[in-house]
Formats: sequence, C-alpha cells, structure tokens
Amino acid sequence: MPQHHPGDHRREFPRVPAYAWAWLQRSRPVLAEVSHRLTGDPPGTGFVDYLQERFPHDAFTRDIVVGVIADVAFNGRIPRHRPAGASWDRGLTWWAAAIAGVTPQEFDAASPPVVQTRLFGVEEQPPSRPGRGAAGRRTPSPSERAALVAALRDLVRTAQGDSVPVSAIRELLRQLEGPHSAERRDRQ
Repeated sequence: MPQHHPGDHRREFPRVPAYAWAWLQRSRPVLAEVSHRLTGDPPGTGFVDYLQERFPHDAFTRDIVVGVIADVAFNGRIPRHRPAGASWDRGLTWWAAAIAGVTPQEFDAASPPVVQTRLFGVEEQPPSRPGRGAAGRRTPSPSERAALVAALRDLVRTAQGDSVPVSAIRELLRQLEGPHSAERRDRQ
C-alpha cells in the first residue's frame, strides 16, 4: 500500500464506472482532443475500449484523459459542485467529482439549492418602465409639464364663470395633439 505524507496531493484515481466511459464516448469534442493528444489522430473504432484498458495502470493516459476533460468540458476549471440549475449527465457528474477529489454524492451535496419560481399563484408585477405612469402612459418631462400647465392656465382664462367654452377646449386639444392628430382621429 502506498504511503501518503501530509501535503502529498497524489491519490489513487477511483475506478471509472461504465456510465462515465459512456459519457466520454458521447462527448465528441472531449474524445477527439484525448485522441489527438495521445495518438495525433482522430479517435478510431474501439478507442474508448483502448482507454478503458490503459487508464487504470498508465499514468500518462490517465493524466491526458483527466486533463482534457478538465480543459474541454470544464474550461480548465476544476468544478467543486454543479452550478445551480444545471442538469448534467451522470457520467459528466462522475468525472467532475473524481477530478475534484470527492464522491459523486459529496459533489451533488455541495451544489447550491435551486430556487424555482412558482408557476401558479401570486404573480409578480413586472417592473414599471421608467417614465411610465400607473396606467402605462408616459410621464411628461418637466418641460412638457410646464407647457401643459401654461396651456391649461390659458384655457382657464377663457372661462365664463365656472364654464369653459368648448371651442377653447377643442383648440387646446388640437395644440396638444399636434399636426398628426387629424390622421389618428380618422383611423379610429
């Protein structure tokens, strides 16, 4: 039995289960890179069988396979847990756990819980857009508001007692709607 010393990070790599080899077989980019680094050629028929045979006792092959999986499948970063909400193949999870030096159960336990929104029940109100009032109308800018106040004051000046002539209201609406208001009214 090999003797390990404190600070010695070498460890026995666990036996690779069939489902992890099956994942490697399906992962074409990873398998192609492993084959390229080991042979210089694309993977041929039986290449995964060749790897399975050599992996347990050939440190070079093992280092290439593990290194390529870390580089290609995990972008060179050894994962400590599965990202929240990610759905990984069981074989990929096994490789990630083995590379991280933990069991698949420990790897899964380290994954953050997934928070899922409710499908039914209380609906969240969408955030209101800036510049929009409660009814979905655009809030006038300070200069537009000042112009509107001035127009309403002019309208109040035309009042006869507590009544404002309809003609004055129509004139104000025409000014506020602008030159294209007649086209919009015709379409309604």
